[in-house]
Amino acid sequence: MRPDSFLRSCAFVIALTLLGVGSAWAAPTWNELNNRQQALIKPSLQSEGGDFDSLSEPRRAALVKGADRWLAMTAEQRIVATEQFQQWRRLSTAEKLAVLDRRDRFRKMGPDQRKALLDTHKQFLESSLQRQQELRDIFNRLPVPTTSLPSQPFGTPQPPTPGAQPPLGLPGTVFPSNTFTLPNILPGPR
Repeated sequence: MRPDSFLRSCAFVIALTLLGVGSAWAAPTWNELNNRQQALIKPSLQSEGGDFDSLSEPRRAALVKGADRWLAMTAEQRIVATEQFQQWRRLSTAEKLAVLDRRDRFRKMGPDQRKALLDTHKQFLESSLQRQQELRDIFNRLPVPTTSLPSQPFGTPQPPTPGAQPPLGLPGTVFPSNTFTLPNILPGPR
């Protein structure tokens, strides 16, 4: 086989593959949706002009994905999702931006950091309500930074000086992975 015919064959296979993938990603039209999907999407259409097929492809795909997720939920999951959506709607724009920023920072953490943070949160939730309130009070007394947070909040970890005050005046340790834990505050197995 000649080199240029081989390249043409490869290009043809790649083009067919991309066309196949593109059609699999294409958002459906209104007539391709089932009745349950249409019923869930119809209220959103009224606020967006009323014609599903005239919406952009990413918006149609997002609406269909949302409808499918809703249909896959149990009744309990739907109740929780509804409550969370109502809480989200009550937030101010600044609060929503802060939530999205925290979500992005959480997603950028390494797996070990995410696990440590989730474990600490689980310990907090498992503690008594009185202890949770004590921890909230401690947190609320922390000084509020006047500027944005640096990209590396703890910098290069330094070994603690004997008798020195822990970071932020709280009992705890800054580990080399820049994970802040509160082992002396939260009760539980160690």
